[in-house]
Amino acid sequence: MGAWGAGPFDNDDASDFMMELESAPSWDIARQAFHDVMSHNDYVELPEGARAYAAAALLTVAHGKSDISAQDYHMTLDAMGPPPRDLTLLAKMALRRLSTGDSEIRELYLDSGSYKTWLDLVHATDEALT
Repeated sequence: MGAWGAGPFDNDDASDFMMELESAPSWDIARQAFHDVMSHNDYVELPEGARAYAAAALLTVAHGKSDISAQDYHMTLDAMGPPPRDLTLLAKMALRRLSTGDSEIRELYLDSGSYKTWLDLVHATDEALT
């Protein structure tokens, strides 16, 4: 992996997700990211987890409730229009699954020594969705 940090946009999978949104701006892509996490009955792989984390953070930016630096994404958000209301619940469910369930992203942060930083950011994202 080239890029790796605790923030929601600080990894290659999140960057790929954002490039996909720039090419085809649609909240349906975020919805799919949340569904991909929730559809796994057991283990959530890193790409799905990172995409859902980025999608949840982007949703907080769209609602104007974020400290996350996402200035590069405002044109994409403008093109996407207002987010559908039901996405907030899906985002919260996906974040809960990633931070408490069996997920590769959680395991990697546990192993990296930056688990608390990551978990604090996940909780802040979840809080901003309230």
